[in-house]
Amino acid sequence: MSGSLLESARGALEEIEALENLAVDTLGQKPSGAKASMEQQGTLKNVVEGMTAAAATLGALHDDIGGTFGGEVAKMRGVGVFTNFYGALKETREYYARHGATAAIGQQQASSQAAVARAKRVETKFSGEETWGKYLDLSARHREFCNLPNAPVDLDYVTYLRHLGSKPFSTHVAESKKTHGGYVRYAAAMDAYLTDFWARTQPLVPLEPLLAEPLRAFEKSYADKNQTNGEALDLRTFRTVEALEALGLDRLKRALQALGMKCGGDVKARAARLFSVRGIPVDKIDAKLKTKKRAREEPDRKYRTLLNDARVDALLDHLRPVLDATTRRAERKLTRTKDEIDAEARDEEFGIVQAAPEEEESDDEDPLDAPLYNPKNLPLGWDGRPIPYWLYKLHGLDQEFKCEICGDASYWGRRAFDQHFNEWRHSHGMRCLRIPNSAHFHGVTKMDDAVALWEQLQERHEAEAFKAERDEEYEDSDGNVLNRATYEDLARQGML
Repeated sequence: MSGSLLESARGALEEIEALENLAVDTLGQKPSGAKASMEQQGTLKNVVEGMTAAAATLGALHDDIGGTFGGEVAKMRGVGVFTNFYGALKETREYYARHGATAAIGQQQASSQAAVARAKRVETKFSGEETWGKYLDLSARHREFCNLPNAPVDLDYVTYLRHLGSKPFSTHVAESKKTHGGYVRYAAAMDAYLTDFWARTQPLVPLEPLLAEPLRAFEKSYADKNQTNGEALDLRTFRTVEALEALGLDRLKRALQALGMKCGGDVKARAARLFSVRGIPVDKIDAKLKTKKRAREEPDRKYRTLLNDARVDALLDHLRPVLDATTRRAERKLTRTKDEIDAEARDEEFGIVQAAPEEEESDDEDPLDAPLYNPKNLPLGWDGRPIPYWLYKLHGLDQEFKCEICGDASYWGRRAFDQHFNEWRHSHGMRCLRIPNSAHFHGVTKMDDAVALWEQLQERHEAEAFKAERDEEYEDSDGNVLNRATYEDLARQGML
């Protein structure tokens, strides 16, 4: 029973069905946060791989190379179908009697459950900077780039990211410097990291079809650029050295390169060197005439480096939203504390804050135009969002102050109320009352109070004003000091 090919086929079909149900359930869940999104894509990738393996097993059974599967199917039809049926039934009962109630069907069910468990097991690893695939971690590549010859050693990480986003990768270093060992390792490491990042963040999207067109364009461009290098000559058509000299320096150099020979010297030396191997196979040319191994490997090394450049350019084009999000995040980190950075990382991981490609899911809907949840009618801050409630209470913004002079305008908070006395609305109201807007009226909001205070101020001013008959002083012959009115009365009476 346990070795039946029909049971194996049924188990494979059950496994495919269980994985299909898992895929439906997974796609029906909306992930919240970067971690949940990566786990969903990893689960779907495992589902596809598991279904492919089960389908391959089922296809091998139906191919029936040994004929065993066909024999089991043949027993289910024909003349002895009932005999075969009861024989299989007897074998099934004996199998259950030996192995218990968990045999056969239980094993197939356990196999499908194990397939589902394997599909749910996602082991994709990301660094802390990558935040579950939302950002790139190019700090190691930044250090490698700064260590290249003639590279700016004071190039900071943010500027490096901006260069990657604004200029093609192949233009960062002059082509004459690309055969340097440091740059070869740097370009290869960049290609390997971006390829691995794509495989971890986009497990359901194969990368090579996306790179096929850019790489074909590179191959064509490289072939067109180097088609003149290595053009061999049929030396049997040249009978003298002078005939080869007539070809010129450049043509002789390309012919020598095609044979892997040294190509230095003047035109006579090159022609003589080339004529000396006339009729000799390439593999039997004297080693003294050939270039060194490193010089022969130089074109291949340059080709591999340029190929890596082309791959990196294509990868960065496909990862442009992630690179832009990485640049913005690096800029934000320059102005934030460690606690704020850690809080943002936790929020993004669990879906409280949306960033990277999720920020640009819909170009038609602007998040600033979305309705704000503001049940307490809090004032808006600099970012267009309601300020925290504790800040609202701290500044006393829940207190309303009305000013009758300003036309019953309302001011929320003591600070706004104090400032409005120097603003144009209050000054205009005071001018309408023909009262100067001076510091005496600070805090006065009623028109009657302002008029009464203005009258009191005028009375006090008049009382304190200078009056000649009262404030002018005179002195009599005895030295007594008298005011003007008293002095004049006494003078008229002749008492002085």
